[in-house]
Amino acid sequence: MHNINQLIENVRENERIARKFFEIERCILSIGRSDQFVATLTKEIEKQFDVPYVWINLINEAPLAHLVDSLERIPDLFDRVVFTRRSHIIDVVKSNSKTVLVNQNIEKYRIITPPVYYGVVASLAVSPLTIDGTLVGLLCQADSDVERYNPQTKDTLLLDQLASKISLCLLNVTAREKLEYLATRDALTGLLNRRQLELMLEREFARAKPGERDLTVIFFDCDAFKVINDTLGHDCGDEVLAYVAQRLLRYVHKQGLAFRFAGDEFVFVLPNKSLEYGLQIAESLSEYLQSNPLNYKSNFVPISISFGGASIEEDKPTTHRQLLKIADERLYHFKHNKRRFVPTKIFKFLNRIR
Repeated sequence: MHNINQLIENVRENERIARKFFEIERCILSIGRSDQFVATLTKEIEKQFDVPYVWINLINEAPLAHLVDSLERIPDLFDRVVFTRRSHIIDVVKSNSKTVLVNQNIEKYRIITPPVYYGVVASLAVSPLTIDGTLVGLLCQADSDVERYNPQTKDTLLLDQLASKISLCLLNVTAREKLEYLATRDALTGLLNRRQLELMLEREFARAKPGERDLTVIFFDCDAFKVINDTLGHDCGDEVLAYVAQRLLRYVHKQGLAFRFAGDEFVFVLPNKSLEYGLQIAESLSEYLQSNPLNYKSNFVPISISFGGASIEEDKPTTHRQLLKIADERLYHFKHNKRRFVPTKIFKFLNRIR
């Protein structure tokens, strides 16, 4: 009789867990944005299974590289998502496709743990997440109770089932966001495209308020870019543009937006920053590029840029398009100013290799 009662209780417990799984799946299945997915998923697991600490660990490489910038910009996710190299994730789960339970030597797992939980976590469950059979991340659940995820006494079957459901939902989210990413980005540089510049600049212009919240736009292009293209070929020109874009992102990441406008023209937008600050960034970028030429097929290709800027505080534009036009005109004047030296370093280099 005792065995029958125990069996009935086990069935009921499995039904309760199944309902919790269904509730989690229901909450995340229709989500199309990665930030909402991470926030909703981790909070639901905390609520349904009374887990104190839950986070997602994602690789910062393909096929999830496009998620890094958007998720890292959101302060509320600092303890809910961690980006890690694929090699570090593999070190944790090895070749195992099953959940790993840990309650000893927790310090070894700091590489996949949000810093806020250092010294707090006493036991940890790490479940691999996959997309099309490829390891892309980890679902991590942790507790200050050392026995919560004891590998000697706990089974991982339910955790594995939960990870499988989450992997399917993650596939849906990443597929949707990848399509959006491709529609909003320049294919060569990965920067936001001109259409996004129009939309985002209009949005930021509406938010800006003279005397309270400034908005700065910097327009720049590459000096002698056509000559580089004609002399070294379009492959080299593409390398130059990608190199400049990569460095631009380093300067404006987390404080502004970077766009490829057209050809060798770029724009970056700095909400709530002054024109002086924007010009300082442009000058720093210019100095870096001049000091660090592009290494292309054993040649060091010199790069220099010209730039111009405008802001709401300094120029009092009536529309976002006028703000951009002022910055463009100042780029033109900067580039054609008689006092501006001709980029002789570039021409000397090109003449030498012709």
